[in-house]
Amino acid sequence: PESAKIVLLQEDKFKSYFNDLQYALREYERVVARINPYTAALLRPHVNDMEYKLRPGMITLTWTSMNIDAYKHHVIGGLQKLEELVSNINDIIENRIEKNLKVVSKTMLVDLPADESFSLEEFVARQERHIGRRAAFLQGKNVEIENAVDDLLRLITSYPLDAHIDPVSEAD
Repeated sequence: PESAKIVLLQEDKFKSYFNDLQYALREYERVVARINPYTAALLRPHVNDMEYKLRPGMITLTWTSMNIDAYKHHVIGGLQKLEELVSNINDIIENRIEKNLKVVSKTMLVDLPADESFSLEEFVARQERHIGRRAAFLQGKNVEIENAVDDLLRLITSYPLDAHIDPVSEAD
């Protein structure tokens, strides 16, 4: 039949569409799997936005649609933006928040040398000096963590979403 000949002539194009769309779905799954559980609720609107971009491929597009190429570019562009967002968020969490929290948790608040003995007054004076230095250090780490969290929230809230998607709420 004539329709079979037309399909046969377009076989390479259809296979290319299939491979490209399958790749896009695998990329979507890979990017979503990289989302940190701590930020999953905050990124729910962003994932919904990506799913909104994927929806035409599940509902309206067919193999003979004229706009498959535009759809592929739209989806790939959305995936790249989402992956960049997830990478930046993971980077902030790992390198600016968790590392500083680890440093804070390992900070010794008591200076007790094993090879010295001293009077109570010397001990108190020594601890006051040590705690003063440690307090300044911890305050600096606290500011670094606060700035990282502010950057994280700014990154999440500044991400452009489709008008149909509700943004992150203040409660989240």
